Amino acid sequence: MLTDKELRAHLIGKASDDKAFRTLLVNDPRQAVESEFGVTLPADISLHVHEETDDQAHLVLPSADILSERDLHTIIGGTSAYSGEQQFNCTAIGICEGGN
Repeated sequence: MLTDKELRAHLIGKASDDKAFRTLLVNDPRQAVESEFGVTLPADISLHVHEETDDQAHLVLPSADILSERDLHTIIGGTSAYSGEQQFNCTAIGICEGGN
């Protein structure tokens, strides 16, 4: 399963390489995402895509009600450890994964 960050990177990368996909993503983000990942998004999820220009930038803040991946991992019994630029996530029983 891809993380939110990986999903966003995939969509941005494909939109950079594929003009038709970029147009679809801007004009109908739900259709673009559903087609790209073969999923049906819940009806109550709304997607918005904004293109930056030379004189306009966008800052998207996460919901204050949503926990970060690190917080969620810690709550379910894990911890996060860092070594240089790499992050390792460890469960309460000492199984670690990551290094990215």
